[in-house]
Amino acid sequence: MNTNPSRLAACCICVAAFLCPALHGQDSIAPATATQYQAKPEGQIQNKLDPKALVIINRAADFLAKAPQYQATVEVSHDVVYGEKSKLQYTKQLDIKLRRPNRLKVDVSTTVPRRSFWYDGKNVTLLDHKENYYASSLAPDKIDAMVDHVEKTLGVVFPLDDLVLSKPLSEPASKAKNSAYLGKEKILGKVCHHVAFGHEAIDWQAWVEDGPKPLLRKVVITLKYEEGLPQITAFISNWDTGTKLPDYVFEFEAPKGAEAIKFLASSDDSPDAEKDKSPAPARVPAVDVKAGN
Repeated sequence: MNTNPSRLAACCICVAAFLCPALHGQDSIAPATATQYQAKPEGQIQNKLDPKALVIINRAADFLAKAPQYQATVEVSHDVVYGEKSKLQYTKQLDIKLRRPNRLKVDVSTTVPRRSFWYDGKNVTLLDHKENYYASSLAPDKIDAMVDHVEKTLGVVFPLDDLVLSKPLSEPASKAKNSAYLGKEKILGKVCHHVAFGHEAIDWQAWVEDGPKPLLRKVVITLKYEEGLPQITAFISNWDTGTKLPDYVFEFEAPKGAEAIKFLASSDDSPDAEKDKSPAPARVPAVDVKAGN
């Protein structure tokens, strides 16, 4: 699995396309690059590691990793820089349903449903609601391996994939060049610990709920090498780790009139988790964020 911290930024920015597979008839989108946090005035974040920040993130990662299932709503906003000093911000909502070790459902919407993704332990399926077409492929039988497979082989990019991996956020945090614990703040009505992590490629901040349930409530990433330092901000709400999620939640049923197509990047439907494949670069579809696609 790719544990490069830059993956966090790339996956967050690609929420503009949401789980964008290489489907027929679509173009490409440039990958995201690096970030820099700006939560506090300059001088309060020093070039050193704060062990308390890592402890906070590891608590959140361990809590989520041990949850047998969960549901959450993620509201993601991303900046679009235009001109010399101007920005626009666009927002999408992700509804995530996960059951370990091998079930996942993600829906993305703006004012209307946009795309949905199903993983039932054997197959992955992505549906474009607007165009009413879908693509399916065989996949490995664990969530982490599935995410690796669909991103590398099928050209599907997960937004905020750290939320669905078995150790969310802890690996990029452990590789930070500097980190800081910035105190407590209230996010979405919950008192949270504010931490920040810096990397050569990305810097990011996280707000983790205080108390017995250290749930992630907010993440901010600032793209350091992008003109105008655009940010990606995610608020995470409606956490539910108790409600049982039956199999049918993760089973795809094609809508009336939907057309079955193929992932452009898929050369075969027999993924081998033990084999290191190096497929040709996928054509990830473009999404014009200004148009709110």
